[in-house]
Parts: sequence; structure tokens; C-alpha cells
Amino acid sequence: MELIIGLQAENTKPTRDLTPEVRLMNPVSATIELPPWLAEVVSKADFHSGQLVGDSDAARMQWAIDLSRRNIAEKTGGPFAALIVEESTGACVAAGVNLVVTSGTSVAHAETVAILLAQRGVGTFDLAGRSPRRYTLYATGQPCIMCFGVIWWSGITKLVCGARGEDVESLTSFREGPLPANWPALLSQRPHVPIEIIRDVERAAACEVLKAYTAGGHPVYNPGSTA
Repeated sequence: MELIIGLQAENTKPTRDLTPEVRLMNPVSATIELPPWLAEVVSKADFHSGQLVGDSDAARMQWAIDLSRRNIAEKTGGPFAALIVEESTGACVAAGVNLVVTSGTSVAHAETVAILLAQRGVGTFDLAGRSPRRYTLYATGQPCIMCFGVIWWSGITKLVCGARGEDVESLTSFREGPLPANWPALLSQRPHVPIEIIRDVERAAACEVLKAYTAGGHPVYNPGSTA
């Protein structure tokens, strides 16, 4: 399952067949591909109906945490996952995991991947514009500085978080960026369509995944970490 952003030029070699130098000189598309194991999960009917992930915030968060744990086990990315659910029906519209290293792009955080797929699936860049439908984002960690902006613009109307930013930084050494201390208030005060914020749902379980990631010696990617 792929999300392709941009235009693919005709009569060109696939990007994977080009040398790194040529890819840098001739960027014609950007692709984020879900790992096969996750693509298989989200293609199932009981995922889309919501039956697979449950109907409570805790159950849905636990399901996202299970995805983050499997992302580590499969060695397909970082210890984070996200799920987007349509609030009135309970239907799951997208799931994402952290794919920064495997995709080669720093924007491929779990929340971003899930939002991109949800917007493509729903057919709009504004998830708040599909009234009366409203969408909840379940994220195993609170947003970093980048995902804070992505969530603001996405149209998501409810955000449920597991681990806190201080958990992420202390347990993994990821640097989450200068997120304002009052970030929940800023999102909840978004003009016209405020975002409901619920924190610390299954926080301990989310933190256990972070600990396991560090204990396994997996890569910690920060700006300048590959220098």
C-alpha cells in the first residue's frame, strides 16, 4: 500500500533504480509505503468497520500500541503508531506507524502517515469539512513540534495520546522539539473547530514500548544524528 505525493514524470526510470545523486537532481515524486504487515492488517473488513480495534479510547489506544510494538519487531520503523477513527460510526479510516528511517524522510511520523492516508481515503485535505463527520486521532505519543502543526491543519477534532513528550525524550533520547508548554490549550482553542484533547490513555503501556525500543539498540534519529 503506497501513498504517492506529487507528479510522476513519464518515461523515467523508477526512483528506486536511480542513483542517489540522480534522485537529488531530479525529484519527481515522493512515496511513503506502508510495511506489508500493516497493509495487510488495514485491508481487512473488520479493521474498517472498527470491530478489530474496539469502541473505547483505551481499546483503540492499546491497538495502536500493539502496532508500535510490532513496528519494532518487524524492524520497519520507530516505536510510534497512530489510528484515525470516524467518531459517529466508529469506522477506522487509516493507521500509520513511524517510517522515518525505512522511508528515508523525516516527515514520516506515525501521525503524519495516518493523516495523509485518511485525507486521501476520505477525499479531502480538511477532515473537519466533512460535517457532520468528525475524526479522532489516537497517537501512542503526544505530538512533537512537527506533528503539532500537522494536527492543527488536518481537521482532526479529537486527539487521544498515550505517552507524554517527557516520556519519549527520557526513555529514548528522541528530541521532540520546542513544543509550547500550553500546546493542549492551543489545539483546544483552534478557531471554528476546536480539538478535544485526552492525555495519558494507556500511558504506561506506551512507555513500555519506548523502553523496549531503547533496550533493543534501535536507531535514535535526530537532526544531525547521521553526521
